[in-house]
Amino acid sequence: MVFYTVEHLQYWQDFYRKESEIDSRNETISAIYLILQDSHQYRLITIYIRFISIYVKAFIKDLGFFQQQKKPIFPYVETQLKNLLAYLESNQISTYFGEELEEIITNLNFDPSEFYSIFQAAFQSAYKKFEAHIPDHPTHPLFCAVRLFDPKYMHTGNNQRHNIYQYSIISELDNPSDDLLHEWGIYCGLEFDNNNENDLDKYWNDSSNRLPNLSKIALDYIWLPISSCAVERSFSLYNTLLDKDRQNLTKESLKQLNMMYFNRDY
Repeated sequence: MVFYTVEHLQYWQDFYRKESEIDSRNETISAIYLILQDSHQYRLITIYIRFISIYVKAFIKDLGFFQQQKKPIFPYVETQLKNLLAYLESNQISTYFGEELEEIITNLNFDPSEFYSIFQAAFQSAYKKFEAHIPDHPTHPLFCAVRLFDPKYMHTGNNQRHNIYQYSIISELDNPSDDLLHEWGIYCGLEFDNNNENDLDKYWNDSSNRLPNLSKIALDYIWLPISSCAVERSFSLYNTLLDKDRQNLTKESLKQLNMMYFNRDY
């Protein structure tokens, strides 16, 4: 929506002028039209809209990560959240918000430094919301623990990551068997190969002979969904499958059709 607004900002004045003529008794429309007629206010609105459009791109990029399908991304969620937190933290105190935005502000006859505190406040608000919801989210400890199934995380950090008991939120590791402890020792002792360990599904399937118990656990957890989007899409799909001409489908047929739809690229 914000990108559409940026592209059509120049048409706002004419739009609200016509709307106020059509509905002259609408106080909200009249107030907006008066604000847009004020050159100073209009230029301020332009700056704020452009600020939002520029910085929202970073959030959309993160959203794109969380909406990936058919990839085992659960072990990467915590790292992504840490990167987002660092992004919010750094911009809370930033005194430079990019050449593009500074040029826009200057061209509109304002001093960029006059807006720093406002932009900082926007990031402070976002940071507070992040801190209020993410650290105490019920799934956050699991996001942290499942990183162990990313070989890069395990083999490029300190040895404290090799303590299996710190991952006890994963029920299978809460009271590990001797066989699992043996496999864990092998896994922690492996050398890290950055070229061959980016595909977690392939890595753990290839490790199934050497680490049969740990691989089975890993393949269960790396494919955990990180949102309910896929579930919601599947329910929406049922409305298509169960149309008026398909009311006699059996439960098994419906299940197979649903599976074929979500795996049609394989």
